[in-house]
Amino acid sequence: MVRPTTLAHSYDPAVPDDPIDDVETVVEFVSAEFDDLTEDLSHAGREILGVLRRDIVSRDGYLIVLIMVLLTVVMIAVDDAYAGGQVVSAVMLGLLVLVTLSRSHVSHTLRVFGAVVTTTTVAAAVGAALTGHTPQNGAHGGPEWIFATGAALYTLLLALLFPAILRQAFSHRRVNLNTVAASLAAYLLLGLIFASAYRLVQIVSAPMFSQPNVNGFTYVYFSYVTLTTIGYGDFTAHNDGGRAIAILEGLFGQVFLVTIVALVVSNLGRERQVLRRLPDDPGAGGGADDVEAGPETGGGDDPVSGAAAPPSGATGDAADGQ
Repeated sequence: MVRPTTLAHSYDPAVPDDPIDDVETVVEFVSAEFDDLTEDLSHAGREILGVLRRDIVSRDGYLIVLIMVLLTVVMIAVDDAYAGGQVVSAVMLGLLVLVTLSRSHVSHTLRVFGAVVTTTTVAAAVGAALTGHTPQNGAHGGPEWIFATGAALYTLLLALLFPAILRQAFSHRRVNLNTVAASLAAYLLLGLIFASAYRLVQIVSAPMFSQPNVNGFTYVYFSYVTLTTIGYGDFTAHNDGGRAIAILEGLFGQVFLVTIVALVVSNLGRERQVLRRLPDDPGAGGGADDVEAGPETGGGDDPVSGAAAPPSGATGDAADGQ
């Protein structure tokens, strides 16, 4: 009987990988990924810092205005607890007014008016701090018309800043972080406007509040509580003038928040559609027509909106198409 021949197999035992090589591979991979992540974060950080620097330092940046509004509200609360704090609050408000005027590209007359009112208010605050006369609780010892005139002028000045901010913000061709900062700054500025108006009511027709223990921050506190329609009820308007202003503030705050701010935030990163006036077309037999120009339009820069102007020949084609 013939037995089958068994083929001999070579013995090749499995040699395990060197654990040191595996660790080095993992370390190299992690190091490469960490370097890529660090580079990406560094690039993103430079971009963010560039945007912040532009929105703070540039003549059109409103992020600094938003920051100054928040600082002013905080400083009024802190300064009211110390002697001479009203001077610091007046200086903060003055800086806010001057910076906002410079960012909003308003007329020279309005800038001069702002500088005069700011200087006068700071001087009045210094004088009141030295003499101890304050318009709180209707118990000030100085001439009433001085406090009333100062409060009225400051209310008017802050009210003029509001449309100036909005006008400049809505002139931006692309909705960006600067536009959002401008809209939020305008919204927060409403609180300071009405706080100044409540102070005016306190001087002209005291008392403004039905509750006692009113200080300088009470007007700001009541204003922002009313603006956001929280209505804690710890301070309530005592006369009809204060109640009417509170109603207006509540309406302004809600309408502005749900329309302007919501519209700006929802269109963040988009370009606005603008209407351009076409020249008269002799063949059409009519006047100039308005056409909508999108962000894809090519050509040179439009001197008014800053957007790209249509290429040569596009105007005639658009006119013929109508």
